[in-house]
Amino acid sequence: MTTKLTPQQERFALEVASGKSQVDAYRTAYKAGNMKASTIYETASRLMAEPKIAALVSDIKRAAADRAELEATEMMREIKRVALSDIAGIMHDDGRVKLPHELDPATRAAVASFKIDEYGRIEYKFWDKNSALDKAAKILGLYELDNKQKSDPLVDLLASLSGNVLGPAQGLPPMDEEDDPAILTVSRI
Repeated sequence: MTTKLTPQQERFALEVASGKSQVDAYRTAYKAGNMKASTIYETASRLMAEPKIAALVSDIKRAAADRAELEATEMMREIKRVALSDIAGIMHDDGRVKLPHELDPATRAAVASFKIDEYGRIEYKFWDKNSALDKAAKILGLYELDNKQKSDPLVDLLASLSGNVLGPAQGLPPMDEEDDPAILTVSRI
């Protein structure tokens, strides 16, 4: 006997799959205003243990992950197209400018807009290639590699002091009232 989920159970599963805690998902899906917190916790836990609800949560999460992966892959492909674009793609071999429908997919991806004036001349505007290269470098982690090569001034200072600092100076005479407390005397042995 197959039973369908109630609208509240479906809402509960959707809320859990979207990242809410089981308790918060239960409060959203059901009228829980007069319920004790312990009762809500137990009921939400029991709901999540039901195989049909757990399966629905899993399916929703998997579908969302598939969409996110597809979107990330497509975005990286588009960034690559712009970063590696060649404006020569707008020209025929004989030097004439191609119409938009004649452009290859890589060149079309690099074109931000175009306009054709009253004389039939085409003006193409391209996406910023430097911006695409910058985004590609971030995706590939090239800035992290570059940042590791830079020195940290604090680390350099501590390394230069290594072995030269023995600790606070011992045996300094007590300060007189006329001594300026803003002046710090450091003794080096």
